[in-house]
Amino acid sequence: MKKSDFISRFAIIALTVAGTFCRADAATQDQTLLSGMPGYKIESSKKTGFGTLADAGLMYCAPSRKCNATDIGFNAEGKLIAEGEVTAIRYETKGEGSTLAVARNYEAAIQSAGGRKVTWNEGHEGTQIFLLEKEGQRTWVVLENYFKTRYKLTYIEEKKMQQVVTANQMATAIGQQGYATIYINFANNSALIQPDAKPALNEIVALLANDKSLRLSIEGHTDNVGNAVANKKLSQDRAINVVQALIDAKVDSKRLQAKGWGSEAPIADNRNEDGRAKNRRVELVKLK
Repeated sequence: MKKSDFISRFAIIALTVAGTFCRADAATQDQTLLSGMPGYKIESSKKTGFGTLADAGLMYCAPSRKCNATDIGFNAEGKLIAEGEVTAIRYETKGEGSTLAVARNYEAAIQSAGGRKVTWNEGHEGTQIFLLEKEGQRTWVVLENYFKTRYKLTYIEEKKMQQVVTANQMATAIGQQGYATIYINFANNSALIQPDAKPALNEIVALLANDKSLRLSIEGHTDNVGNAVANKKLSQDRAINVVQALIDAKVDSKRLQAKGWGSEAPIADNRNEDGRAKNRRVELVKLK
């Protein structure tokens, strides 16, 4: 793809090299997909290894319709809850500035890069959220554009919380408390196990191989976002899929059972995203 394909009329750039989005040192340069507006300089930059949009507000995905849990990346309240590596950059200018120019340039640049705007707002000022999808990787771009002399871009390169517990750690936890907690990555609002969950599944297989007498109840849990009945079914389906993955790895089905709890047994506060992420878990419970 030619560089010119990614340049809007105000020279905002979105480049790809060898199929991967370009990156630079966030402390001194523009980050990920886009450069700053001509005449604007970076005022501050912050990168978080894993997080979500700070102080996310309610958004509309269409006129008179708040975003909801059926919209990718949002919860039932209409807040963006996509998680991953977060980079937030504030730009400012000593010149006159223009919120209209900022809005139109980023809209054009992101569209040229194959992305789309996923939220709706009346006029060009305020917060706009865009989504770029490339080879299964989602990158969210949040433009906060309220003032002529400054604006903020937040990038969320989506990924799930990674926590691979080893077979020995699982065995210790089960020996001490009767269960072990793990985090297996599933597709959003789906029971489909993601490819990057394989290391966690391999450790469960190793756990069962190390202790031939061990029988496990694979128990799925969700946060409290959305419908309770749907969450319980989702957790049950996820548990079933984990059991099937273990059976496919040659574990005897007689040593396994599946159960879904939905949001009935939280281990953290569902009022914040960190707590909800911890509640979206799988537990390996020892059967007698």
